[in-house]
Amino acid sequence: MTARDAIARFVDDGDTIYAGYTCIAFGLCYEIIRQRKKRLEVVGGSVGQQATLMILGGCVDRVRSGYLGGALRPGVITEMMSDGRLRYEDYSNQGIALMLMAGALGIPFIPTRSFLGTDYLRPEFAEHPGAYLGDQKWAEMESPFDGQKVVLLPALRPDVAVLHAQRADEEGNVHAWGHQGDSKWAYWAAKKVIVSAEEIVPSSAIRSDPSRTIVPGFRVSAVVHMPWGGHPTSITGYYDYDYGFHARAMRAVTRSVEAYEAFAAEWIHGVEDHAAYMAHYREVFGQEAIDRLVATDGPEPELPVRYTHAPTLGLG
Repeated sequence: MTARDAIARFVDDGDTIYAGYTCIAFGLCYEIIRQRKKRLEVVGGSVGQQATLMILGGCVDRVRSGYLGGALRPGVITEMMSDGRLRYEDYSNQGIALMLMAGALGIPFIPTRSFLGTDYLRPEFAEHPGAYLGDQKWAEMESPFDGQKVVLLPALRPDVAVLHAQRADEEGNVHAWGHQGDSKWAYWAAKKVIVSAEEIVPSSAIRSDPSRTIVPGFRVSAVVHMPWGGHPTSITGYYDYDYGFHARAMRAVTRSVEAYEAFAAEWIHGVEDHAAYMAHYREVFGQEAIDRLVATDGPEPELPVRYTHAPTLGLG
């Protein structure tokens, strides 16, 4: 379906949304802003500029993450964190990944030795003014097997995961490769999954290379055909990160409300959908700017994946 229909149908005000640091679905996040969804919580090991834009757009009032784009320098995000407009719970990339893993496995919590001996477990750290989880953030216990102290992290099951992939079929089976980070657990932990894909391919193409199938169709709520749906970030085998666009158009968005509104007026609300966004990009920067991003060469495996017998390897 279209991004507009998918976001309208499957994202509700107040939802917890996975929007992590890999497989970034910028086009879907722009649509969330266009539809002015409210009171969302964003989660991910790290949440980058797509989450920052949703915060500045008035869609997000809570963040659960190890990193938030725009929070390391003075500006609107730090002001919102200071005055309570944006509440936040600080974990680590590994902590969030473990919580998503627990959600994917259907278990209520997961033990870890991470955080032991750190300020994270001090009450005054966990009870900062922006906190909202209280005693549901974590717990400590002794292992019943060897008596060692462990930290228990609650399972994380987002209401929705928005993800971008290389390809999918119409049934929702998704092929993805390259760095996936915690997104591979978010695909399975989320109650609803919306995937934008560079290509829609026949199911036979998915079945012909099953090891690339990161999630089967029965776990996916909607598939959106969206070439360049990860722009300005990258996706392995298709295009590189657009550092030029980030420097010229996005770097200043967190400095002031006016800077964000100027960006949003041109690149989010000023275009109908992601295809129109990319058309506007061509008008502003030229086709050559897009051509420079396209993956034309790069490292290849020394030996390709094989699914048939290779006599030259001396196996018989």
